[in-house]
Amino acid sequence: MATYALPNHNHNQSAAYSTLEIPPSTSSSGVPGADLPQDSSSSPQGSPSLSLSSSSHEAQASGSSSWEKQNMGEASPSPSQGQQAHLSLSSRRRAVLLLTSVLLFCLVSNALVLLNRHILVELNFKCPVLLTSFGQMFTFFAVCVTRAVRPATVPDRDDVTPRFWILHCLPIGLFSCGTLALGQMPYYTLSVSYVQMLKAFTPVLTLLFSLMFRLEKFSWPLVLSVGIIAGGTGFSALGEINFAWEGTLFMLGSIVCEAMKLVLSQILLQGLAMAPTESLYYMTPATIFFLTIFGVMTERHLYPTNALPIIANNPGSFVIASALGYGVNLTSMAVVKLLSGLWLKIIVQVKGALLMLAGVLLLSDTITSLQLVGYGTTLVGFAYHTKLKMGSSITAALGSDDGDESAKLEEDSKVCVRSESEPLLDVSKHSSLSSTPGGSPSSG
Repeated sequence: MATYALPNHNHNQSAAYSTLEIPPSTSSSGVPGADLPQDSSSSPQGSPSLSLSSSSHEAQASGSSSWEKQNMGEASPSPSQGQQAHLSLSSRRRAVLLLTSVLLFCLVSNALVLLNRHILVELNFKCPVLLTSFGQMFTFFAVCVTRAVRPATVPDRDDVTPRFWILHCLPIGLFSCGTLALGQMPYYTLSVSYVQMLKAFTPVLTLLFSLMFRLEKFSWPLVLSVGIIAGGTGFSALGEINFAWEGTLFMLGSIVCEAMKLVLSQILLQGLAMAPTESLYYMTPATIFFLTIFGVMTERHLYPTNALPIIANNPGSFVIASALGYGVNLTSMAVVKLLSGLWLKIIVQVKGALLMLAGVLLLSDTITSLQLVGYGTTLVGFAYHTKLKMGSSITAALGSDDGDESAKLEEDSKVCVRSESEPLLDVSKHSSLSSTPGGSPSSG
């Protein structure tokens, strides 16, 4: 027999206790007292609080079990069919959005290249810097309109002062100007396909400048990857039928400026987190500033006789080209947001291959077998280079996670040392910890 003392509350007495004797039965599950009758009529007289105490005990047990599940790390219930359907729908929507962004980026970017070549070569527009400036001006105008309509997209920043902009943004704008302006000039003398082959040389110079500024650690695998890229680019140049030194040097100058822009962005903007739209808002004016100076210095004499008449006769082509420039920025930002910057570089290579095919089909470009071998070698080197960069990124992420885990363990040890001199948490005083829906502690 087990004897329990139950409180017998009375308005006139402070506390009175009556005894209740319960036979020690054992259920089939092995839990003592689990098969007790739940009918209140079976409880002895003088124990009116038995059913109340039993329900209270069950509530406490339920709360305690919920608290124990939370602390013991028990797995949460599997999502319902409705939740699974919602997750599946979200995944399909994200896949559709990603595919749409990638296709639009490739389509808009290649359309811009072909339209710019049409304006420069077929319309005989002799002001490539001015053409590039139109695209940058349209982009900045669109960002300003977006900021006026939705100020939260480009909030005011206290860390981007006029002095900071001059010392950090202007140098990047200078090399951005060189990338865009010099990148237009090769189309006068080189084929679209050969220009795309030369663009694949960018990782070689980027690694070289990164090593010079100690932003990248030297490793033989990286050197091997860029060596393969350089060799493939050399074969592509040797196989070009309509080779021209002028256009090739202009393209190499554009690649040098692109590599320097990437390196300076890492140095000058280190620790400055910017959304893509913010970056356009602060960087585009610096690019426009140098494009204007460069254009006035080199093309001013052509404005009256060449530029203005062609613009007046073909305004739609220039408006579309400017809008496509902004479209390239938007779609590239979408791809980076959904994937990453490294994946954007991979997609750019795929886009270049598609543009080479378009050059052959639409512009009658000639690609020799030596060029195909060279470009294939370049793609192999680029794939190896990308694999190495992905591996280093994963290693850096794991190292960061290990550091965070070490810091967490150190903090846990401090908590354990502190807890020896502090009282344990009394769960009965924090009933909200076990009563929150879902079994998780209340955050409030």
